[in-house]
Amino acid sequence: MRPSSQRLLAAAALSMAAHAALLGGMTVPEREAATQLQPLSARLEAPPPPAPQAKPAVRRTVAPRPQPPQQIAALPRPTPAEPVISIPAAEPVAAAPAPEAETAAAAEPPAVVASTAPTMFRDPEPPPLPGFPRKGRITYLLTMGVDQTPVGRTVQSWEFEDGRYTAGSDSESTGLIELFRPHRYRYLSQGSIIANRLRPERFLASVKRGSRSEEAQALFDWEGNSLRLGRLPQLNTLALPAGSQDLISFMYNMALTPPAPGRITLPFTRGSRLDTVSFDVLPAEPIDTPLGRLLAVPVVQLRKAGQESIALWLASDYRNLPVRIRFFNREGELTGEQLVSEIQVGNP
Repeated sequence: MRPSSQRLLAAAALSMAAHAALLGGMTVPEREAATQLQPLSARLEAPPPPAPQAKPAVRRTVAPRPQPPQQIAALPRPTPAEPVISIPAAEPVAAAPAPEAETAAAAEPPAVVASTAPTMFRDPEPPPLPGFPRKGRITYLLTMGVDQTPVGRTVQSWEFEDGRYTAGSDSESTGLIELFRPHRYRYLSQGSIIANRLRPERFLASVKRGSRSEEAQALFDWEGNSLRLGRLPQLNTLALPAGSQDLISFMYNMALTPPAPGRITLPFTRGSRLDTVSFDVLPAEPIDTPLGRLLAVPVVQLRKAGQESIALWLASDYRNLPVRIRFFNREGELTGEQLVSEIQVGNP
């Protein structure tokens, strides 16, 4: 064996001997090791308390923008047992509002409710014609001839709705006249309401005296400026003058817009032909009726040879409705009179 190897083995044996001697002389008491670990165990069981997290939770309830009143009202109130910090930060919509916000939301109604409130208190819409009822009916006593023999009754009616009107007159005899020589007078006017005036579009007239009867019709074409009229079944076409009126629309236009004293002239038809007629508006005078003495304005048609004529009295105390109507034949003789006995009006 080489000298160097011998020296290494000797050194190793010497080192092993030294370590064995050292380990053999050391002792580790178990009681002291347990005493040294006890402080470490105490510090692990009672670590320092973390910083309180209540402030960030309060900031999450105050910082988000207030929701619209509809959403706030729809959210359920949190129960008192649930702390505010238990609401997840990722869902700010579900955060309960602060007590002040709840009080303000309860005190102020939603804007949607406020916007619909005026419809509950808005004034009712005015009638189609200011100061005039939508519908009504007038009943007259009907007499015939100069001696004014009672022969029956007449009922006139009107109705205005959605810019349209319908007005008519129906006269019939009663008693012995009806038995031996019945009379029927029926008139109907229909059209539109333009600028507080009636503009006729269709007029029908049916007259029966005993065994004789005749019918006439007038059709007003305001867009085409033409008028088709005549005794049925024959109709003629004429140019339609502005302001043309029929027998019934004329009466109620006088009631809607009472004329000033003086003379008025207008195109006028009873259904068979169109004439230009003039009326004198006279001072008011009292007349006796079954309703009592009434103050009325006479509107009298100027007579022309070969033409029938009419006169009516407008009662200022009864919305200028015609309370007396007189008819004259082509010779200017009084043939009939309608005198008011009842007036019914209403705005349904």
